[in-house]
Amino acid sequence: MQLRKTLGAAALVATAVLASVAGCSGRDDDDNDTPDSGPGCTGACGDAGTPDAGPVDAGGDAGSAVCPDPVNGMGPIGNMRATGRRGDKAVLNGVVVTAVSNINRGSAGDYIARFWVVNPCFPKEGIYVDKFYTDIVKNYEPVVGDVLDITGFFRRFLPNGDDNVPSGRDAYRPVVKSDFQLNVSGSTGSLSITKRGTTTPPADFEAPAGFGNSEGGTTKPNPELAGARVHIPGPLTITNARPPAFRQYPDDPTNDNYVGFEVTGGVLVANYKTYQTCDLRVSADDGGTVTFPNGIRGVWDTFTNTPCLEGTTTTTDGGTRFTCNKYKDGVIPGTTNEFTHVLYPMNCDPDMVGTVAAP
Repeated sequence: MQLRKTLGAAALVATAVLASVAGCSGRDDDDNDTPDSGPGCTGACGDAGTPDAGPVDAGGDAGSAVCPDPVNGMGPIGNMRATGRRGDKAVLNGVVVTAVSNINRGSAGDYIARFWVVNPCFPKEGIYVDKFYTDIVKNYEPVVGDVLDITGFFRRFLPNGDDNVPSGRDAYRPVVKSDFQLNVSGSTGSLSITKRGTTTPPADFEAPAGFGNSEGGTTKPNPELAGARVHIPGPLTITNARPPAFRQYPDDPTNDNYVGFEVTGGVLVANYKTYQTCDLRVSADDGGTVTFPNGIRGVWDTFTNTPCLEGTTTTTDGGTRFTCNKYKDGVIPGTTNEFTHVLYPMNCDPDMVGTVAAP
């Protein structure tokens, strides 16, 4: 007899299935930071239902449901990440928002939003969701704890990040998105999101000793937790404020900007969500000793660097500006590794509370 367990009202079943399938606000796709389960479905197959495109629910109890049995030792999102093909239809029911990468609100009240969700039955399995302002529901703004039904298409962002401009760091990342630049015959349509309620997100996964060592960005450590929130216990110390893997423009000798740092154990920590509030990398670069007594929390996911292939330099009264028009395939600077896995803290407190000792 197969084992099944029932979640209480605090967690709703998340079912993700894949099937091979044949009013603008005056704003572009900028993040401002520098379905059914027919034949051939993968994961928890069956009647997944069809989320409606009506107004977002007001919130409240998310109800209860039965968790699906693991397939190949994984839940639905894990199987999607492992075996999904570009253009496969993705249906995620009852997933929970665990982190928000960025939100842009247009003048018409519509949103561009990028965020992570997990299946509460399999909390170590998460995936990135990329919503454009024309997707349904247009006015949905993700909040941690939202319980959602999502229908879209699975893909991995193109190696040069062209289908996720301007966030080149996300190239290669598994994602659920609309058919934008999907270019798969028969796979067309918007991303559809229906909010079913709210709940308490699953607890962050407690990382074991040795977790996350990327060896300078040359490896892809712990892919089984990609897309999930992780807690790396402390104490941790910034060991390298200028890791070559995080050099933003490795081909430009005049640019000395780094987009993260390395901590004890060889773990790379990206700071795009935190540097404007608590730029602890700079504190370490200035000679201070930066320690995180309680460790660091965040989303564990892919990172790469997409070098510029073709660009344009323009000169105005305000000075000279360089614009990249075409990017190369992503690679970790100083290595031949296409991408690695890094930790993305979402805030300074509670995700990344540090202390600084003067040099």
